[in-house]
Amino acid sequence: MDEAGARASVARLRDSPKPRVLLVSHAEAGGLARHVADLARCIEGDVEPLLIQPHAGSLVALRWLRGGEGLALYLDAAKEWPVLLDMLAAIGIDRVHLHHVHGWPPEILDLPARLGCPYDVTIHDYFAACPNYHMLDGHARYCAAEPGCQKCVDRGPAQWPISIDAWRERFARFLGGASRVIAPSEDAARRIRIFFPALAPFVWPHPEPEPIAPGRAVRVLVPGAMSLAKGLEVLEACVADSARRNLGLFFRVLGFVARPMATWPQAPLSISGEFADGTLDALIAAEGGDVCFFPAQCPEVFSYTLSAALDSGLPIVAAGIGALPERVAASPRGRVVPWNASARDMNDALLAAVPQRAAPASGRPRMSFDEYRRRYVEPIAASAGRTAREPAWEARWLTPPPADPDRRPLAFFFEDGIVCGHASSVEGLRRYAFDPDSLYAATDSRVRELIEALERERTKATRTGTLRSLARRLRGGKP
Repeated sequence: MDEAGARASVARLRDSPKPRVLLVSHAEAGGLARHVADLARCIEGDVEPLLIQPHAGSLVALRWLRGGEGLALYLDAAKEWPVLLDMLAAIGIDRVHLHHVHGWPPEILDLPARLGCPYDVTIHDYFAACPNYHMLDGHARYCAAEPGCQKCVDRGPAQWPISIDAWRERFARFLGGASRVIAPSEDAARRIRIFFPALAPFVWPHPEPEPIAPGRAVRVLVPGAMSLAKGLEVLEACVADSARRNLGLFFRVLGFVARPMATWPQAPLSISGEFADGTLDALIAAEGGDVCFFPAQCPEVFSYTLSAALDSGLPIVAAGIGALPERVAASPRGRVVPWNASARDMNDALLAAVPQRAAPASGRPRMSFDEYRRRYVEPIAASAGRTAREPAWEARWLTPPPADPDRRPLAFFFEDGIVCGHASSVEGLRRYAFDPDSLYAATDSRVRELIEALERERTKATRTGTLRSLARRLRGGKP
């Protein structure tokens, strides 16, 4: 957002007659972030929701969360805390809602008093009682959550340099002064009362939309490596057709593919990766598929992968080319489609091959957004006699600071992304793969030390060439 757009946005906020609610959160993704976003959308018809979060280092990000508004300001809390407080006072914050303290200095608990307004607290974990938030001991096991428990810092110190007792005393005072302490479950309310018996939390489950009636979900197993000859382009067209027509067909390649393809959640497709010879039978059994699909575009002469599919007893849909039709004919649950059939026809054959199943009914109780909004906004009102004034701000606050370079080694991104399945690490690995200089710049001290140790070994003639080669590789290809 440019300066003119920001000034217009600030003016709209200043002139709004609605109460202002300041949501205080951490900067992490996950369930808390989802709830805060849902809450802002839920209440924006009645209040002006603002969000403040730690950003990078000592910076904080202040955002207006009304739909269609993109106002975001970045201030240095270590140097500009009084400026931030004056800005919030000028905006006219009518209520503070604390969701988490992670990444914040202790002064965040003084924010409602400094702004002279009531505040609410939502229990997303046990940060008020437990400095590691999750009631875990040093072995990442549940600590049993006794009131005198001191195991919270076995896994590392609290983010504020105070004792566990001082931590709990501070939060006892803060929670005791809250207008509302909101817990999303009876269990959460019960556990927090163990440490703060005077509390009487409101138990409000997080609001959720009613589920969209799901279509018939069909898991389509595609065994074997997928090349152009094996029908990779046909598979891609079937995936696209399923998404376009919302058929509920989810394709799962049991093997690898010859080139990158869009996968879930961008497309109803996932890829297991290469499997060891002789393990396909067990893999098909473990995958729990509904039907096997062979979209081959070349005349197969036999196909061991088809043998495994036939032995599984699952329905089979195969392209009518090569040995596939005669072998599938031996299965009472096999169907053959023309090898050059359209993706629509192939998908229709897959649907027809699977017995009809009723979609599971949810039926579970849930808090509606309308009910949550009604409860939430009922006690919130704009401050009487508010004097609207434009907060003082600087154009430099509109520019988010550049992100620090990620100095984790390539091995981290491989293990965390490929082995453990963390999507952001897969993206980091992709970035480094296409930009080796990024890897060189991000090499951390541990890798540099390893390079230096390897190069010290170069006097050993029998290993010199290997070590130099390895050192070059660790440098990201730099000579």
